[in-house]
Amino acid sequence: MFSTVGALYRHAVRLLHPTTGPEVDVSDLHLDLERPPPPGRPWVILNMVASVDGATTVKGLSGQLGGPGDRQVFRTLRGLADMILVGAGTVRAEGYRPPRSPDDSLASARAAAGQPVRPRLVVVSARLDLDPSAALFTERLPEDPPPLIATVRSAPLDRREALAEVADLIDLGRTRVDLTGLLAALGDIGARTVLCEGGPDLNHQLLAAGLVDELCLTISPNLVGGAGTTGPGLLSGGTFAVPSGLRLDRVLAHDDFLFCRYLVA
Repeated sequence: MFSTVGALYRHAVRLLHPTTGPEVDVSDLHLDLERPPPPGRPWVILNMVASVDGATTVKGLSGQLGGPGDRQVFRTLRGLADMILVGAGTVRAEGYRPPRSPDDSLASARAAAGQPVRPRLVVVSARLDLDPSAALFTERLPEDPPPLIATVRSAPLDRREALAEVADLIDLGRTRVDLTGLLAALGDIGARTVLCEGGPDLNHQLLAAGLVDELCLTISPNLVGGAGTTGPGLLSGGTFAVPSGLRLDRVLAHDDFLFCRYLVA
């Protein structure tokens, strides 16, 4: 009787770490993956880093949670994306600058695929609370298109006029940016892969609308504790009507960091 009951609760697991398997190059690994655009929009990757206790920033910035491996994943995902999608709050907090040219292997892959040398930045901002003199706008190379700002029809006119000098603005909604419409518009201008870098409100909206295909989550071997974990974390918003299921595709490890790739079920 005891053995029968015990068997009901016995499940086989796989040991993922430590392993003795071969080392792999992150860039080559991601370049080999298939990312077919869903009907009507590009493939959307959500890339985030979080501590073991769930913090996504330390003193408002994500950099202290990362490491060399995480930065390579960050550069790789940027290097394969057609466009980088980010919320205005993250742009302000992290001091965003124009995307850099990718490394050699990624640059060659972009050229072979007919992609521009660098991805284009797309900022979501209903209030247009962005500084036109910020490096994001002033350090853009002249051969690159200006950042695209997705906003709403109710955005302040003075902010609209100031930013129209340094960016391309697109109205999508009256008071809240229509992300479904935005992704459709990005697909119409040639984007096949879009990388979202947050923040938590934008992440939540995309997932709630079923607009994320892939989640790349770096688990940082740190405990932030205290006030560091009181923020919104990866997502900021109400409970989903139906939990968003994920399928674990692979896990990589480097210097105690875990790099998890999930596909949205």
